Amino acid sequence: MRIIASFILLSCSLIPASVAAQQISGRVLNEGGKAASHVKVQFKNKPGVVTTNTEGRFTILAKRLPDTLLFYSAGFEPYNVVVTEKTIKDSSFEVVLLSTRTKASITTPASGDTKPSLNTVRNNSTKTTTAGPTKKLTRLDSLPQTTRGVVYKSGLLMAAEVSDFNKWKMWEDFTEDELKNFTDHWGMYPGQRYSVLVQNKDHFAEEGQPVFLIDKRTNDTIWSAVTDNTGKAELWDNMHGAQQQESLVITSAGATDIVSPVLFADGINKMEVNTRCSMSETVDIAVMVDATGSMSDEIDFLKIELENVLRNTFTQYPDLDLHAGSVFYRDKTDEYIVRHLDFQTDLVKVLNFIKLQRAGGGGDVPEAVDLALQSALDSLHWSPSARSRILFIVTDAPPHDESKEKIFQLTRKAAAKGVRIVPVICTGADRSTEFIMRTIALATNGTYVFLTNDDGSSSANTKITTSFFNVEFLNSLLERIIRQMVIANKCPEQTEIDIFKNTPANIEGIRISADPKKSSITIESKNHLKEIFITDITGKVLVRLESGERQTKWNVNLAAFPTATFLVKYITMDDQWGAGKFVLGPL
Repeated sequence: MRIIASFILLSCSLIPASVAAQQISGRVLNEGGKAASHVKVQFKNKPGVVTTNTEGRFTILAKRLPDTLLFYSAGFEPYNVVVTEKTIKDSSFEVVLLSTRTKASITTPASGDTKPSLNTVRNNSTKTTTAGPTKKLTRLDSLPQTTRGVVYKSGLLMAAEVSDFNKWKMWEDFTEDELKNFTDHWGMYPGQRYSVLVQNKDHFAEEGQPVFLIDKRTNDTIWSAVTDNTGKAELWDNMHGAQQQESLVITSAGATDIVSPVLFADGINKMEVNTRCSMSETVDIAVMVDATGSMSDEIDFLKIELENVLRNTFTQYPDLDLHAGSVFYRDKTDEYIVRHLDFQTDLVKVLNFIKLQRAGGGGDVPEAVDLALQSALDSLHWSPSARSRILFIVTDAPPHDESKEKIFQLTRKAAAKGVRIVPVICTGADRSTEFIMRTIALATNGTYVFLTNDDGSSSANTKITTSFFNVEFLNSLLERIIRQMVIANKCPEQTEIDIFKNTPANIEGIRISADPKKSSITIESKNHLKEIFITDITGKVLVRLESGERQTKWNVNLAAFPTATFLVKYITMDDQWGAGKFVLGPL
């Protein structure tokens, strides 16, 4: 059972809040839409306490804003909302208060059973009687929070991304010995990559298309994946250390088989299906968070960052059918192993579920990553027709060694479901954790994020092996990744999301021109360029161009690529990145 509180500001003076008191009235309802009486309401550290009446109504005086409004009643988890000048300007906002009975129902017993019964809180059919629709409610304001003198607010954590798909060569930032040690330890060998691009008969990228890498001698599926929002999928041979196959075929429903596929270093495998251009508006986003004791220093900050990212995402994409879910986990001997909340269109329920979680337990370094990942894949109901399915894994610890086989199978399952995994690695993680999490990201067409205070210009940061990275605010970085994973190369009747805010500037002033048929481009530069790449709109490398010693002009045939916006990314002779964009095909 939950109670839902909706607030309406009845009078708001234009005099500064520090001078004039403001009267706030609202109504508290239970989940069935009936009045919730005897709920206590007061501002934090203020003597005045009011109680909702038999109609669930209350009125309280705010003497100074911002201030924290507390709600509590027997049998319910206490909850607080920061009321600010900004939030009271909205016509209404609502919160969800979990009962102690509901909280217990989402706790997995911590027994020796390696397959615990994972209960869930399901609210997809729940309807409330608040004013206006309950979908995509983003006005819940829980910031800032203060605990023991520490202020928690978004935009404090810094992070960086390592996108191995934005490189031409994978793992060049690991030594051969390191790579061998880590691949042998985890039993995962991310080297034999087959990149697939699927487009339809009208030359538009095809998202949501299952593709399979098959051993044509035995007809066994070696790897399967689903094309992403740009029509691409990543397939892997020899990922589990089996003997590398030589008789491979790539197949997909409605397309001609590729009987001699090429590795990424030799090009991209292209397929065509006989379908019309279409794009699903559904997007599933889940966050899976390590809640063990080692996360105590960061989890309160991380929860605020995640709330901020989800709230902004729901606000930025009102035309998308967004669903959010969450998984929190500890370890086998702790109070609980896994708690999860299934996908919701009502963001408020997800934010409150995240807010109620606390760090504790743990002890040893590895945690129950396998059980949490299993819950994320099986207990969350991922839409089979979604444009994008994104799973953020926030952790500072690797899986247990005894779960290595299960982690491989779950990674393979995520790829087959089209769930793109984005690890967000916290401070304290070692190189082995980096390797396995980057491998999981690669295997599922995801990317890798790590918290850092280093600016990326020195060798001071030993938590990551890559030689170069850009540091960003964590919330901005995660929003950018979401944007890249939901961007759609538009059909004629659709609009395109602008994601070029983080694209490098065209510092060299290169010129890009297309021929009349839009089947090839010419790139011209005043000066020699060290390296040149053609990438898709998200930055994923598609083609590498050879650059002669004094070459300043390149002609590139791109007739096989679909109608889309592409980037020409380059490195200057003084090692600066630049980029220019162009459109291929009619819009």
